[in-house]
Amino acid sequence: MKYMEIYAALEADIANRVFTKGKRLPGEPELCRRFGAARNTVRQALDLLHRQGLVEKRKGEGTFITQRGERKTGLIGLLMPNFTSARFFNVLKKELEANAKGLGYRIVAETTATGTPQQIIDQVRTAARRLAVKRVEGVIFRPHLDPLCTECNLEILHLFQNTETPVVLIDADVATPPERSACDLVAVNNIAAGRRIATHLLDNGRRRIAFLMSGLSIGSNANWSNRLFGLAGEIAVQGIDDGVLTLRFMPNDANALAALFRSRKRPDAIVCGNDETACCLIETLTAIGIHIPDDVAVVGFDDDSCARSSVPPLTTIRQPTPRIAKTALKTLLARIRSPDNDPREILLDAPLIARASTTRSP
Repeated sequence: MKYMEIYAALEADIANRVFTKGKRLPGEPELCRRFGAARNTVRQALDLLHRQGLVEKRKGEGTFITQRGERKTGLIGLLMPNFTSARFFNVLKKELEANAKGLGYRIVAETTATGTPQQIIDQVRTAARRLAVKRVEGVIFRPHLDPLCTECNLEILHLFQNTETPVVLIDADVATPPERSACDLVAVNNIAAGRRIATHLLDNGRRRIAFLMSGLSIGSNANWSNRLFGLAGEIAVQGIDDGVLTLRFMPNDANALAALFRSRKRPDAIVCGNDETACCLIETLTAIGIHIPDDVAVVGFDDDSCARSSVPPLTTIRQPTPRIAKTALKTLLARIRSPDNDPREILLDAPLIARASTTRSP
């Protein structure tokens, strides 16, 4: 439609800083000549710019660029430092790009390589500054979960606050539960996921359930704690008096696992914080002669490719990555339009994918 062509052209002019805050757009007669359009068509385009907060109309003076209009670049930042699941990052980025394109935005993605906590901190600081320099209109930020990076997460938020750049967090908050930061958050409902895992294991006759708190890369974190909270809570509700045993060794620690399975605390199910940890655990248990699932069930989280290729295939919680991407972008655009709204916490449901690692042979 003609008015959409005019809108797109003027929006591009605003993003390219042809107009800056407080500068008046050309009058309607001039715009009619430029685009070869009727005045009503031009007004439709200006009304759309006005509804999006890019311009303001001053009676008797004309149409002027707003502060939001001055910040218009059409760029949305994605900042994900050292995320352990390449599949999650790649799917999230692809989904964000598809959704953003349909809304006239482009995703600028920044991630970091693996390294020491200090190396990762230095990399993510640099990545955040690059996004600020590019004048992104908002940022979707997945905080680093390593407790050593807590201060860096807060520093990144402070940087974007100083540049008045809205931020939506995904996967985890920067505050320690049960506290909440002032940012919007889009994440899986980890407590509900823990309860779903507990129900599945109990339905399969498991009663001595353990949670492996240590991981290959990120170790225990708030997400894992919430999964444990849901797991233990559901088991308590179901009247299982022994509760959940927490294990604090690495999944490849054969000696610790052998000692555990010789003890009176021997579990018949082990829940892990992610699939990488669970798949490593399966390999270690198999190597020391523990049969899965007959001797012990194993559950992961994320539904990475390793969950399907594991022997046996791994029961896990599937991250609803497309929904996370769509919801995070929608939430960020709402925050850009209404920066003074109260922060929102949006927790998405995540399904359990039952596979052979939790089902005993008949």
